[in-house]
Amino acid sequence: MNEAVATQAAYSSIAAQYARTWDQVPPWIVEELDRLAGLLGEGARVADLGCGPGRHTRLLRERALRATGFDLSAEMLAALGTPGQVRADMLALPVADAALDGIWCAAALLHIPRTALPAALAEFARVLRRGGELVLAVAEGDGEKWESVPYDVPGHEALRRYYVLHRLESLSALLDTAGFDVYNHWRRVSHRQWLHVHARKR
Repeated sequence: MNEAVATQAAYSSIAAQYARTWDQVPPWIVEELDRLAGLLGEGARVADLGCGPGRHTRLLRERALRATGFDLSAEMLAALGTPGQVRADMLALPVADAALDGIWCAAALLHIPRTALPAALAEFARVLRRGGELVLAVAEGDGEKWESVPYDVPGHEALRRYYVLHRLESLSALLDTAGFDVYNHWRRVSHRQWLHVHARKR
């Protein structure tokens, strides 16, 4: 079982618990959503990639954005019953070229193997219009690793998720190659060290 399949299976198994555990959206995420909505304006087309149950998708819609959530796990998509979500791989989005004004990708790119990152970022660039906004939140650090899932799921005691850690310099270089200009970043510590990156498609 490869990294993507194993990680998807883990999220599918914990979907209901995950949705309950992350019921509250942290204030710094709300600030990021407000900032993106302010940049794009009412009616802008936004993809929430790796949306999980769709809590961020709902918040984007509450800010008058036309947001669609995409996730590999059907169970995660169903956990909150958020309408208008699509089961899809962020490496092959069912979206037309230059169809989006913005992409929100929080705590999802960190599950993409490092060898697949150029393809993922190229796909983001494909679906974004010129001048479109990209917001990423990734785990900061070095290397790649498997982590045990911190949820008690009967019959699934050995669930693990695959994580890729990022540094600003290397991620910025990959974004530049894909056609993005990084213009802002910041860090936040919660249960892990987070790196938030703001970029714009050239």
